[in-house]
Amino acid sequence: MATSVATTPRASTRALTAKGLSPVLISLPHGLDLGGVTTWAVQLANGLVERGRGVGLLVHPRGADQPAAAVSLDPRVLRIEPHAWPSMHHIEGDLSPFLPAYRDAVRQLADAADAPVVLMPNILGDSYGIAAALSLTDFDRVRVLGWQHTDSDYDTGLLLRFEPIISKYIAIDERAIDALGARLPHRKSDITTVRHGVRVPYLPPERREPLDGRPIRLVYTGRIEHFQKRVLCFAYLSDELTRRGIDHEIVVVGEGPAAANFDALIESRPRVVRKGLAGPDEVERWLKWGDAFVLGSRFEGLCISRIEAMAHGCVPLVTNVNSGAATGIEPGVSGLIVDAQPGDDERVAGFALADAVERFIGSDRDAMAVAAWNAALSRFSIDAHVEGVSRVLDEIGSGAARPWRASWPCAFSFSPNSPGCSGTVPSHGPRRMREVLDSLAGRRVAIHGTGRHTIELAGVLSESAATIVGFTDDDRNRWGRTFLGWSVCNPARVAETSATDVVISSWLHAGTIWGRREIYEAQGLRVHRLYD
Repeated sequence: MATSVATTPRASTRALTAKGLSPVLISLPHGLDLGGVTTWAVQLANGLVERGRGVGLLVHPRGADQPAAAVSLDPRVLRIEPHAWPSMHHIEGDLSPFLPAYRDAVRQLADAADAPVVLMPNILGDSYGIAAALSLTDFDRVRVLGWQHTDSDYDTGLLLRFEPIISKYIAIDERAIDALGARLPHRKSDITTVRHGVRVPYLPPERREPLDGRPIRLVYTGRIEHFQKRVLCFAYLSDELTRRGIDHEIVVVGEGPAAANFDALIESRPRVVRKGLAGPDEVERWLKWGDAFVLGSRFEGLCISRIEAMAHGCVPLVTNVNSGAATGIEPGVSGLIVDAQPGDDERVAGFALADAVERFIGSDRDAMAVAAWNAALSRFSIDAHVEGVSRVLDEIGSGAARPWRASWPCAFSFSPNSPGCSGTVPSHGPRRMREVLDSLAGRRVAIHGTGRHTIELAGVLSESAATIVGFTDDDRNRWGRTFLGWSVCNPARVAETSATDVVISSWLHAGTIWGRREIYEAQGLRVHRLYD
């Protein structure tokens, strides 16, 4: 099996890497897909290599439902992209297909720079698992930088589990520093934030045309995805604006797993159009065309597309979610915060966005456009981002290595050969599930969650003292299917199963799901969680 495909040969990598300057390897477990992490990684890699630092991208295969991003990667960046790699979602704890290529890249860059390599895992637990394995085999060559891209239970869970190998943490904003520091009080001095950056024009945006005689122009660019991005709300935003007599155009630019559902929903709504995948130049044209950038997400990181919109004077209207989506926005000055919560459905979010659009129409839109651009220029320049990351890299490179404990499994995902050892289920998970189900003996229970946590506890479910009547999940693509022999239904219709109780089967996402329990309580069901 081929272990690496590099656009930069070994000799030139050695030549452009400054001696003593720690090189960087960025892991992209979703590949170069359409998403903020890809945009961030490519821009950071290009900026670092321009400053003479050795940089590599470890590009995994994209999923079948993940559209490719249009990227421009500096040819000096080492690109490792073995075609024979399996999807990281399906490896079941087996890291061996990836380790040779990762190890070769680490040794190549470390030898060229005569300095340890800073490895940046991202997104998935097994990306960190690979880093843990390398900290054992290449102890002197590897340091690990942990990125908190979103203030989510999953991201936080990864950073907690792999804390022994992480030299420094970069959180998405100051609030996230406090939240992560509360979970890792002994590591507070190792947690910082470096604001994300984009290319920002040095001149302020041109004034948009007056609204007299034309519709308000709303734009969204990014993944067409509903669980996080809640893109279906744009159809209901259009309905509500029409009801209020507000002339409008909504242009959605992108591809993603919810594209077919979105297209079907807007077929009868002519004021909403989707333009499909676009390159950076076309995205820029739409951002200059739009009056406002609309974002209906349930959770976010810093949202690179939102920052790009601000850079071009496209005023952000973003949901008030527990994330970095609103970082850098002064409400009423450089953008507006939308009163929509993570648990709200697409109709409620669309109504809340309509309120924000109406407020925006009544504001000084030109002043807000300039303020948005100025905020991007002063807070989110790519140069400042690269310089900030460089400082952290220098600190890590000069610090001590942090090895993984050899007695612990490196992989985060479940291994059939090591049951109960994944990062998805804590050691007391089986006991807690059994205790909760025993307490519900004789009652009819629906289980919320059809992910890895539930799969690993299937044996406990099969011995349940309670009567399990089915499953429910936030992923609408699972509704109507079966899981472990039971049917999966819409959370809003669980009462139709005659369930009396709902048990949340999740550890990493327990807090988020618990925060949305009203959807069950409104149906008269009692909700139970396994973990505090």
